[in-house]
Amino acid sequence: MSREERERLKQEYKEHYRQLLEQKKKLAAYERKARIMKSLEAIDPSPVLHSFQNALQTVREKITLAESRLETWMDHQQGEEAAPPPPDAEEVIRKEQAGQLVRQIRAEMGVIERDLEDTASGMKSEKTVYSQHLSEKKRSGDQDTESDPARTDSDAPKTIGRKKS
Repeated sequence: MSREERERLKQEYKEHYRQLLEQKKKLAAYERKARIMKSLEAIDPSPVLHSFQNALQTVREKITLAESRLETWMDHQQGEEAAPPPPDAEEVIRKEQAGQLVRQIRAEMGVIERDLEDTASGMKSEKTVYSQHLSEKKRSGDQDTESDPARTDSDAPKTIGRKKS
């Protein structure tokens, strides 16, 4: 066998193996699709359809009830010019007014809160008793060299467990 013949055979083998690999990939994809289709066929759609039909029936009943109330109200309106609105309309109006009142209160609370924040940011306040004490000393002009009892002097020797002599 010559070198050229070996190269030709080598190329043919490569092509053959590429085709095999491609066929294996196609087979795996087909098997995956088949498993998915089998799973989908195994799913029982009746509970979903049943719940959907129940929900649809409930909506239809509510629509029918609302239409009948509307027709009754319209019949009363035609018979009486000054008939009061149906009770549902009164409730809707009352809820709308309550919602408007809540929105108005929230808006007012927002304005009050912003005013309080502006006032608080304009005030200069001291947060601790010690800082108030220092500010009073500064105002009075006291130059007391008394140190802060909470602070320790970095030059002081540490005497943990020892007595000072």
